[in-house]
This record gives sequence, structure tokens and C-alpha cells, in this order.
Amino acid sequence: MQHITIYDYLLLPLYLFLFYILVKRRSLKFEDRELRKIFITAFALRMLGAIGYSLMVQYYYGYGDSFTYYEGGNYLRALLLTDINNIKYIFFSAEEIQRLYSFQEGRVGGLNGYIATGSSLAIMKASAIASLVTFNKYLVTSIFFGMFSFMGQWKLFMVFNGINKGKYQKLLAFAVLYTPAIWFWGSGLLKESLCMGGIGFIISILYNAIANKRVIAKDWILLALCVYIVYVIKSYIIVILVTVVFFTILFTFFQKVKIIPVKFALIALTILGIYFFLSYSDFSEQINDLAEESVSQIENFQKNYQVTQQQDESSKAGFEMANIGSSFSSMMARSPVVILSCLYRPFLWESKKLIIFFSSLESTLLLLSTLFVFFKTRIVGFFWLLFADPYIFFCFLITVLFALIIGFTTFNFGTMVRYKIVLLPFMYFMLVNMYARTMEKRKNKMTDTWRDIMPVS
Repeated sequence: MQHITIYDYLLLPLYLFLFYILVKRRSLKFEDRELRKIFITAFALRMLGAIGYSLMVQYYYGYGDSFTYYEGGNYLRALLLTDINNIKYIFFSAEEIQRLYSFQEGRVGGLNGYIATGSSLAIMKASAIASLVTFNKYLVTSIFFGMFSFMGQWKLFMVFNGINKGKYQKLLAFAVLYTPAIWFWGSGLLKESLCMGGIGFIISILYNAIANKRVIAKDWILLALCVYIVYVIKSYIIVILVTVVFFTILFTFFQKVKIIPVKFALIALTILGIYFFLSYSDFSEQINDLAEESVSQIENFQKNYQVTQQQDESSKAGFEMANIGSSFSSMMARSPVVILSCLYRPFLWESKKLIIFFSSLESTLLLLSTLFVFFKTRIVGFFWLLFADPYIFFCFLITVLFALIIGFTTFNFGTMVRYKIVLLPFMYFMLVNMYARTMEKRKNKMTDTWRDIMPVS
């Protein structure tokens, strides 16, 4: 089905120009010229990602989740335009909307099943709201999603840049904002766009409240809204964020304990308590819920486009569904392989398609970057930094947990590449921050040595 029309191409330049004017005016508030360039470049890449992804699903694949969300948005938009009182449907649950849709459109085909899923319906609602100011054009609606993603990720970058004290600013921008997977898969009419934007706002507001002691009422309203949006779309993201924030606070508390035996005893008791809690917890429901989206995507492609043959072995990312254990011990046994698979695959030799090849190049770059920092910090320094700084600890923990969940619940490389962009900014910041600290330490050491050799008279 053709979703991009001539009207999309006519309206797109106008909206891009309006967005550019807003971004350009905002950039003038930055005194640092390099920061202005980074801001403009990051915006341009997000717009490129939103447009590029839209063109890919229209002219290369011919199908995609994005179209399903757009069609669902069209259905809700039609309700709103029919009667202003239908605004109430925006606040209806997925079950209620599904009953309404089944009654009006019939029980077979169409959006049945898709619209009954709360996470998918949330994107449809967002698409419907955006369509009211985009003349319901697919490309223009997509760049609105890209704009929200850009705004949130810029907030996240500014947090990272502040923690890094402005050092290696351009390197940080390349890692966190310019990485192709982040701006391509995180800018279209997709769940990832709203999640990436929401995460950026959440982290920024929490950081300013905790570290900078800045509490503004409108920020807390935005925080509540973003938490709700991300939770509805992908609840595990909020669960992981809350978990990581809790452990980071606990970590900072342990750092303040100066008596070494007491510190180790507290850490040991905490680890034992967590282990026993997780050991006696039932993870089957959570695992099945998280895996459902990945599996249903593959099944939808097969159903809608007659891809009935067995899935290509070269595209499989992790484990078969039957092999996923729901017990904590089973997850722990497989976690190292799952985490590494999520972070560093697909490997170059596993690429049988062009798009997977580009993804493998990025995975290889991430692997080489990790190894470079690992040896640059002389191995021991790598682990010392992990447990010496709360920000690095936070990013490490959030990276591992996201990689664990995504690795266990994603069954092909194409899906995994898209899902794991949520962890990439944290992973890259951790590596850049470690590198910056190591270089700064060596620079100071060399300066002190030179002063000892050539004392100032």
C-alpha cells in the first residue's frame, strides 16, 4: 500500500524549514560554537533518520510496524474528526478500542489484534494527535516523532557532557548522537522514537533534581508524562531505570562507608538478599510478555507477506523461544553469552543482507572501542572505574540489564539492532568517560613529572 504520496513531498520541505528555524534559534543560546554545530548536526541526522526509515519501509520493504501505527492513527483521527466528543477515545484502554473497532470494522483482518495491544495503541494515539497538525501525511508525521526523539536525546547528551565537564565533546557527540543506528532506528514513526525521547527527558530531569538540586514544577509534570508514555510502550524500560537508580543510590551509600570490613559486609548482604529474592521469583510471565513483541513482529511479516519459509539461520540473534528458561538460575547461566550477543552481534561474517552488514560494522566498532578502552585503562583500571564512579556504574548497570532483557527476548538480528539502541548512548558514554578520565590522569601525571624534572625557579 502506498502511504507516501506527492503531497508528503510537497509539505515535507515546509515542515523541515519550520523545524530548522526553531532549532537554529535555540542553538543561538549556546555560547559554545562547537556545541551549536553539534546541536544542528544532531537535529539534521534525526530528520534524515525519520525520512530515511520512512522511505526504506515504503520503497524497499513495502511493509513495517510504522505503517500499522499510521493506519491505527488514521482510524482514531477519523473518530476525532467525526465528532469532537470522540476525544474521549484517546483516553480509552486497548480493550475498549478493540471492541469499538471490531464492532465498526468487523472482526477479521485490518487492525484487529494490533489495536488491542496497549503499546501499539499508544503509538497510534500519538500518530493521530500529530496528524491533526500534519495534514495526516505519513512523512511529516514521522519527522514529528523524530523531533521528539531528538529533543530527549539532546537532553541526555547535555547530561553526559556536563558529567564529562565538556571534555572530548566532539567525540561524545559522535558516540551518543551521531551513531547511525541511534538516529536511523530511533527517529521514525516507531515505538523506539518515543522511548528514546522519553528516556532522555527522564534522565535529564532526575539528574538536575539529584545532582544540581534543581526542582521545577513543569519538569516534574514532564517527568510524569514521559514515565507514563515509556511505561505504556515498553514497561521494562521503566522497571530497569527504577532498578538502576535504586542500586546507584545504594552504591553511593556504600562509597561513604569508610570502614572496609563493614563496607564489604554490607555489599555481601545486599548481593545475597537480591540473589535469594530473584531465585524465588517467577520470571515466566515477564519473559513471555517481553518476548511476545519480538515474536509477533516476525509472525506478522510472515502472515502479511507470505514469508512462510523457515527463517534464515543467518538472521537469528539469540535463542529459540523454547530454550528460554524462566528461572533465575537458568537466566544467570546464559546471561554472559546473551549480553555479549546483544552488544556485539551481528559479526561481520554473519551478515547476509546489506542492512545487517551495516549493523555489523557498528557492532564491530563498538567491540573495538570496548577493547581499546579496556586496554587503555590497563584492564584493572577499567574495573576500578566501574566501581569508583556512580555515573559509570549507572551506565554499566543499565547497559547490562538492557542487553540481558533484549538478548533474551529478541530472536533475529534485524529486530535486535532496533531494540538495542536504547542502551547504546549509555554504553558509549561509559567508554568515552573512561577514556577521558584515563587521558586526563596520564596528562596530569606527565605534567607533575615534568615539573619535578624542570622545577620553576
